[in-house]
Amino acid sequence: CAWVRGGSGSVGSHKRMKVKKLPMILALHLKRIKYMDQLHRYTKLSYQVVFPLELRLFNTSGDTTNPDRMYDLVAVVVHCGSGPNRGHYIAIVKSHDFWFLFDDDIVEKIDAQAIEEFYGLTSDISKNSESGYILFYQSRD
Repeated sequence: CAWVRGGSGSVGSHKRMKVKKLPMILALHLKRIKYMDQLHRYTKLSYQVVFPLELRLFNTSGDTTNPDRMYDLVAVVVHCGSGPNRGHYIAIVKSHDFWFLFDDDIVEKIDAQAIEEFYGLTSDISKNSESGYILFYQSRD
């Protein structure tokens, strides 16, 4: 809900977008960088964002062939670091029903539950964090 200034004061409003045709691969970019006026610089937002392994987009599409398409998480790009101008990126990828963590030349098999470690921080403490940044979902259809 956003607030819009009207003739008689501020009123609540909602903005909604619909996708004309749902894609086979859905890429979601989590906005984890914000400009802070009081600091005069960008900072990393490390708060926790729980992203599901399965995703259904209800009532978001005019796609009449499959308006409630089901998606499975297949990859996550993770930013490791304390700020937007420093850090390192790793990738978590699902292949043949197994999850793998790619960190430069190191490839490690991980459990699906390990993805929860990359949701972000549960407190506002500014510290080094490993946070999911870009999510890739693949359609089941």
